[in-house]
Amino acid sequence: MTQAKQTIWLVGPFPPPLHGQAVYNAAFAAHLQKHGQLRVLATGESLVSKLTSYGRILYAVFFQMRRTDVVYTSMPGQMAAWLFALVVAALRLRGMRHFVHHHSYRSIVLGPLRVMRLVVALGGHTQRHILLSSQMRDAFAALYLRSAKSGTALALSNALLFCPEVAVVPPRPPRPVTLGHMSVLTPQKGVDALIRIFRLAATLCPELRLVIAGPIGDQTLEHAIETAIADFPGRVDYRGAISGPAKAQFYADIDLFLLPTRLIDEAEPLVMLESYAAGVEFMANDRGCILERLRQPGCVLTGHDDTDAARVLDVVKHVAADWDALRQACGRHAEELHVTAVGEAHVLFGEMLAVAH
Repeated sequence: MTQAKQTIWLVGPFPPPLHGQAVYNAAFAAHLQKHGQLRVLATGESLVSKLTSYGRILYAVFFQMRRTDVVYTSMPGQMAAWLFALVVAALRLRGMRHFVHHHSYRSIVLGPLRVMRLVVALGGHTQRHILLSSQMRDAFAALYLRSAKSGTALALSNALLFCPEVAVVPPRPPRPVTLGHMSVLTPQKGVDALIRIFRLAATLCPELRLVIAGPIGDQTLEHAIETAIADFPGRVDYRGAISGPAKAQFYADIDLFLLPTRLIDEAEPLVMLESYAAGVEFMANDRGCILERLRQPGCVLTGHDDTDAARVLDVVKHVAADWDALRQACGRHAEELHVTAVGEAHVLFGEMLAVAH
């Protein structure tokens, strides 16, 4: 007799709109379907939709979920965390073990936060936490848990899903070395710093190019990008919001991804993992888990434009000197990150699916 599949409930945001946590949840949902029968409870974006969705989630906890079901939740940010605490309390009342996946460093950078302490206290022994790296796990445990070694907190890198296939290195394209950036374009993502760094580097490297992609929600940044396009004809390319083949082409058209982020939530950016999988070198500020994932120590950005422009030019020289070798090295790094994440996933799913036994 075939054993019935474990029911797994996934609670969290889904696209649209596109942001890191929603994109991850969509990919993780596909992965969870390999392990059980998936039921999705999406949270909303607006205040009204959030209230409606959390009401629907609470109803599901009390009237649709079985105690033997597995509940995977995605920790929301800021005000929605208080609504999430109600869901945790309901799960505790039902005696249901649940897994809380943290995609933001906010609770660590600003911690200890009252709402996170409340979530942990309400969850009690029925709760497990998933963090994006071993250092993130230990930092979270130091603030909110008794010990990271107790099994209450587990590590799982986004590389499980975003570094599974490494691109084959194509022949070197007949173009100048090109920098790239893709995000929801905001000051917090460091887009203003990106343009300043490019301006400084471009004066010393006349062929250097920059490709920017993503939606713009800030008029000042929009003007800065338009001005850069005008000041560097043919060398600055803005492609707007992209996905699918256009996104793959973006990575094929760049050699070095820059992320001078100041975002307090920044943890393990998906664009970092996508860059390495595409064979693209990556430079970023020391935020969240970034330092743990960078391929080279010299690829850390400092937040000082002159220093960062000099570091960018150093990497550009390596790209120009041996494009193929650098592409291959980035691909190998992605493979190593993925192998480590597969081991982490084995531990996580072993515990997650043991809930039913």
